[in-house]
Amino acid sequence: MVITSKDNARIKEVRKLQKKKTRDKERQFLIEGEHLIDVAIENNADIKEVFILENKTFDLNIDSLKVTIVNDVVMKSISTLVTPPGILAIVGESECIENSQRVLIIDSVQDPGNLGTLIRTADAFNFKQIVMSHDTVDAYNEKVLRSAQGSHFHVSLIRTDLNEFLDGFEGVVLTTSLEGSTDFTIDESNNVALILGNEGRGVSTELIERSDKLFKIDMTGHAESLNVAVAGGILMHQFRI
Repeated sequence: MVITSKDNARIKEVRKLQKKKTRDKERQFLIEGEHLIDVAIENNADIKEVFILENKTFDLNIDSLKVTIVNDVVMKSISTLVTPPGILAIVGESECIENSQRVLIIDSVQDPGNLGTLIRTADAFNFKQIVMSHDTVDAYNEKVLRSAQGSHFHVSLIRTDLNEFLDGFEGVVLTTSLEGSTDFTIDESNNVALILGNEGRGVSTELIERSDKLFKIDMTGHAESLNVAVAGGILMHQFRI
């Protein structure tokens, strides 16, 4: 059966997941496109349901999944994209990884593209746990998901009070500061938590004071500063395992 009305009760429920409030309540989010859904399947993500545009076919292993066929009007109503790719899935949030030797702590980053890039870069350099402040942009925002390119399914994402997290963290805490050192030497056997801050004000003074080591990236050109995602990439590469 093909769902043809965007006023269908199930479709109304799906549309609610476009809002952060509903995503937080249900602990579910939407992903779109063959690539993201393929990555989700490969990583045994908790895929609740897949919606496919009628007469479209995809080379995906979805035989064991609940699949709902919809028409063009319905697909456009549940998609967040101007040109929907014709396939969309509801996914449940994954359980948190309790222990990771490398942790990325994100303090009030606001731009979805920056957060998505940081998640993707953390995945690349084995920062498998990402801890975000409550005022950081939603990690399941559609722009964050597209920017991260599937890395959500490789890392653990936690939104919590950063001071409370640091209270229980056993390892060395690093962050950036204009007064920091350009010598990035650390004991690599230690657990490492790297704090990155807001695009405008940087890392909060309170979190800087809780850090064990402060670093700055030596720049030889004329730019006054680096984008937080670029700086994060340099530092995560430096402290990778």
